Amino acid sequence: MKNTKEPFIHITRREGMPVWKGLLIRAAAVLIALIVSAILISAAAPSSKGFFGFFGSLFSGAFGTERRIWILLQNTFLLLGVAVALVVAFKMKFWNLGGNGQVLMGCLAAAICMYYLGGKLPDPLVWLIMLLASLFAGALWAAIPALFKAFFNTNESLFTLMMNYIAMYLVAFFISLWYPNGTGAMPPLTEGALPALGEGQMGRSLLPILVFAVVTAAVYLYLRFSKHGYEVALIGDSKNTARYAGINVRKVIIRTLILSGALCGLVGFLLAGSVNRMVSTTMDDNMGFTGIMVAWMGKLDPLIMAGVSFFINFLERGMAQVCTDFGFTSEALSDIVIGLIYFFFIGCEFFILYRVHIAGTRKKAKTDAPASPTRGEGERHEAPPAEQTGAKEAN
Repeated sequence: MKNTKEPFIHITRREGMPVWKGLLIRAAAVLIALIVSAILISAAAPSSKGFFGFFGSLFSGAFGTERRIWILLQNTFLLLGVAVALVVAFKMKFWNLGGNGQVLMGCLAAAICMYYLGGKLPDPLVWLIMLLASLFAGALWAAIPALFKAFFNTNESLFTLMMNYIAMYLVAFFISLWYPNGTGAMPPLTEGALPALGEGQMGRSLLPILVFAVVTAAVYLYLRFSKHGYEVALIGDSKNTARYAGINVRKVIIRTLILSGALCGLVGFLLAGSVNRMVSTTMDDNMGFTGIMVAWMGKLDPLIMAGVSFFINFLERGMAQVCTDFGFTSEALSDIVIGLIYFFFIGCEFFILYRVHIAGTRKKAKTDAPASPTRGEGERHEAPPAEQTGAKEAN
């Protein structure tokens, strides 16, 4: 038998890892990424505040004042709302990339109601119409690609992606219709807007926080314990199996995407009606794509995604302050650092899923099952000699 040389690096898939160990690896990856980012910022800063100044600015940008804390929480729950909306579709392996467009359509529907009905109808009635219109607009924008997917098996990724651009130009059209001589920006609307729930920034931030805390819990229970959630998961595993189980796959696809789009429309309703009280082509703030990152990093679990959403918004708010304190006028470096942290965080998933062995250091685990012998390898099992067999029979 010819001896085979052991490879220098050998990669095997882990059978399992304790939860605490996975969390420790992720925390270490984030810490290393922050240290590398601090070194890069300190080296490139025009007026350096030093290595530790990076961390001071990072936390100051997120938690420096009461107003910053409320904005951080507000943005966390708005992003979480989009991510939760996308998870409903992702569980079914319907890749809804149209979160931006669905949010914008919700914003536009709310703004139309405020513009045409504000001051003409009682405010509570306007708010109800705004809510229903935003839910309908977001659901419609998701239902169109869902229908084509269900009946014609079109590519949902491209379809939902293209719908984003249509929504953006619809918003631009209405702004130019309402303010033809303006700069393309819409001033805040006061009539018909949702009321604040308190004083200052807290009053404007509290409503989105409360709404999406409830929505996140509801979606978690819906996906985990309801019959509809079971159908969504089964279709995601295998459409054929779902059909054999008697599930109407087309109906579930359309129903699930209507729910996903309606939740995105709810985000738009709160953005236009409460947070900003107006609409713009960039109001979605790219939350549709960032929400995909939140959903993936959160393992499609709404409760874990809440922590991921908080972490991402902490980075964005903190890095904005870092750029200001260190004298950077462009946000490019901030985006690079955030991307670097994402890279480290995502890269650590490899070490969670796989074990890397270096030649000479690999040890066989006692619990490892022996490999089944193949031709040319392992022990050779020979039949006993004929003389011995005959002697045994004679005895």
